[in-house]
Amino acid sequence: MAVISLQKCTQYDNKLLKDKIIAGLKQIDLDLTDLKDKRVCLKPNLLMPSSPERAVTTHPELFRAVAEIIHDYTRSIIIIESPNFFPLKSTIKKTGLAPIVSDLEIEVADINVTKALQFPLAHRYKSIDISKAFFDVDYIINMPKLKTHGFTHYTGAVKNLFGTMPGLSKAQMHMKAPSQMEFSEFLLDLYGGLLNGFEKPKKFIHIMDAVVGMEGEGPGPSGKPKKIGAVIVGDDAVALDYVAVNLVGLDLKKVFTITEGFKRGYGVKSPDDIQIKGETLKDMRITDFKASRSSVMGGVIWPLTSPTIKNLFIEKPVPRTDVCTLCYNCMKICPAGAITKADEAKVPTYNYRKCIRCFCCMETCPEAAIYLKKGILQRLMPS
Repeated sequence: MAVISLQKCTQYDNKLLKDKIIAGLKQIDLDLTDLKDKRVCLKPNLLMPSSPERAVTTHPELFRAVAEIIHDYTRSIIIIESPNFFPLKSTIKKTGLAPIVSDLEIEVADINVTKALQFPLAHRYKSIDISKAFFDVDYIINMPKLKTHGFTHYTGAVKNLFGTMPGLSKAQMHMKAPSQMEFSEFLLDLYGGLLNGFEKPKKFIHIMDAVVGMEGEGPGPSGKPKKIGAVIVGDDAVALDYVAVNLVGLDLKKVFTITEGFKRGYGVKSPDDIQIKGETLKDMRITDFKASRSSVMGGVIWPLTSPTIKNLFIEKPVPRTDVCTLCYNCMKICPAGAITKADEAKVPTYNYRKCIRCFCCMETCPEAAIYLKKGILQRLMPS
C-alpha cells in the first residue's frame, strides 16, 4: 500500500508551503530525523531557463521550502538536474533558484559526469548512463511540476526522473524509442533502475508542485499556467502520478507510465494499492483543466515510422514567423535532425518526413514560437 498525501496549498508562501510539506511527509510516515547527516539530492524540474510565472519549472519557493526543511537536518545537500541542453548554473539563475542555492550552500552537481546504472530486470534498457552524483546520495527528493505533455500526455514524478540523464542524451532517446509506448517503457526501465539498480538503494520522496501547474501544449513555454492549489507528497512515483492525473481530470488511459507502471509492479500494482490522506480528490478535483491537443497519444498508437501516416494524421510542429527569433534551440535539440537553418521564410526549415513528433522543439523554444498544425486528413476528420 502506498500512501499519497494531497495537501491544499493555494499560494507560494514560505510558511504555508513548509507547513503543508511537513504535514505531507508526516502522513507518509517519513521520520525527518532520519535525514540527519545524510547526503540528500534535490531533483527539481528545470526543463529550461524560464521565469517562475510561466510554470515551466518547479517554483523556487517550493524548492526553497523543501531545501530549508532538509537543511534543518543535514548540510550535505546537492542539486542534480539536467536541462535539455542549457547550462545548469544559468538555468538555476533564470528560474529563481540561485539565491536559495547560495544561501543554503547547496552543491551543484556536474550532470555530464556519468556512470552506468545497471538493472538486469529492465524490459529493454538494462544499462543507462545517469549522473554519477546520484550514486553518492542517500535520499533523492524528486520535485516534479504537474504539467501536460504533447508527447506523453502528462509529465510528473516518473517523467521528471528523465532528468537524471545528461541533456542531449535525453533527446537521443526519442530516436531510440519513437512511439509514446516505447518511450514510456523506457522511462519505466529507468525508474526501475533507480529503485533497484544501486548497490546501496536510495530512498525516494516525491514532492509535486501543483500549486500552479501547466495545461495545454506543455511542458514548455507553449503551455499555459493553471492554478491547481495543491502539493502532493509520496514515496511511490506511479502512485503519486495516478493521484495527480485524477486531480486534474486527464485521461489515465493515455498515461502509459501509470498504466504500464501498474503492470511492472515496482511499487503499487493498481489503484487499490493507493491510499490518499489529507484532502480528498472529490473536494480538490479540477474540472476545467485542458489537455494537449496532440493526437500522438491515445489508445491507438499511429505507426510513427511511416512519414506518410504522420503527415496525414498527426499534428506537426510549425514555427511562427512573427515570433521566432532564430535562436535555433529547436535545431540543436532535434534528435531526428529534421530542422535546418532558415530559408526565405525566415524561420527554421522542418523536414516533416524526418520529424518523429517528439515535440522537443516545442518544449525547448523560449519564445513559445512553435504551434501544432493538424495533418492534412486530420483536418477533415470530425473532432
